[in-house]
Amino acid sequence: MRYLFALPVWAVAVLLAPVPAFALVSPPPEPAHGAGDSGGGNRILTLFNRAGSEEEDAAEAEEEEDPRSFTIPTVVAPLQRDGHLTGYAYVQIRVRVADGQNIWSVREDAHYALDAAVRAAFRNSVSNAEGTDLDAGRAVDVWRAALIEHYGAQAIDRVEIRQADIRLFR
Repeated sequence: MRYLFALPVWAVAVLLAPVPAFALVSPPPEPAHGAGDSGGGNRILTLFNRAGSEEEDAAEAEEEEDPRSFTIPTVVAPLQRDGHLTGYAYVQIRVRVADGQNIWSVREDAHYALDAAVRAAFRNSVSNAEGTDLDAGRAVDVWRAALIEHYGAQAIDRVEIRQADIRLFR
């Protein structure tokens, strides 16, 4: 008796259930020309304009593959001339950990390294004499010393600047 009542209820529920939207849409028509033709169809062409040459891209790809290196998040460094603040440099630093050191323990402390690098940039001037740009050589020396102080003398192999965004006050 239960089944006699359940069967009509099930049939009504199936008929009243909403049909999925994808079941109502038909597939796109096949193009009349060959598959190798470029006309028609649903195709999107996306082009990216990347600055730099292919040599720079190849060198950057090699650096990215180095398992002993990592990038510290953006370091904010003040730029100054004659003791007056002229702007800020937003710098990404790439650090290579020395062989024999545990890369994961160094990477886990990257937020402390970032703090040490920012503090070092505020203690020691990393700007050029005019206060309009970053003195890259001086900045690398300052940040290398700060990271060696934080991680230890044998932990850091190399420190380099990946990119710097200079924002001067007008």
